[in-house]
Amino acid sequence: MLNSLYEKTKTWGPGSCMVAFYFFSLIPVALTLTISSYLPELHLKHIVISSFEVFIKSLFFAPWFETLLIQVVLTKLFSVMKCRPTSIIIAVSVIFSLFHLSNGWVYPIILFIPGLMFSWNYFLYFEKNEAAWGALSTSVLHFLYNFTIFVIIPMINVVLTIYYDIDILN
Repeated sequence: MLNSLYEKTKTWGPGSCMVAFYFFSLIPVALTLTISSYLPELHLKHIVISSFEVFIKSLFFAPWFETLLIQVVLTKLFSVMKCRPTSIIIAVSVIFSLFHLSNGWVYPIILFIPGLMFSWNYFLYFEKNEAAWGALSTSVLHFLYNFTIFVIIPMINVVLTIYYDIDILN
């Protein structure tokens, strides 16, 4: 199934893939917020609440550093080893997810799908010998994901709390 999806995305334009990958990467966040609303004892809401230091690192350093270190280097390494495209995409996303294990046990689970989307995005460019564009677009995609987590969701929460007395994060 993943092979057929991969083949279909190769025919899409880069902008279409990036938009689709962005929305798919947000699925775990939406699920986490929904589950934590019904099961508050799991304490999952802290995933989108963080410190200012983490905010700065997540927006301005992590997307670029992680794209270069994980997507670019590992994709090149696995392609030299002659791995199949879907195997490369899955392996890189698993490593991307495990890279975030130091944040807590739940992060690798939540970040697998975004990692899959980032790796897939990069690999589509890599396969067309446009690795520089792939690194740039993947970094932007990662930035947009982090921006949504650290800026958009808290802003939505502020509006819901002020105007509707609904607090999705606390």
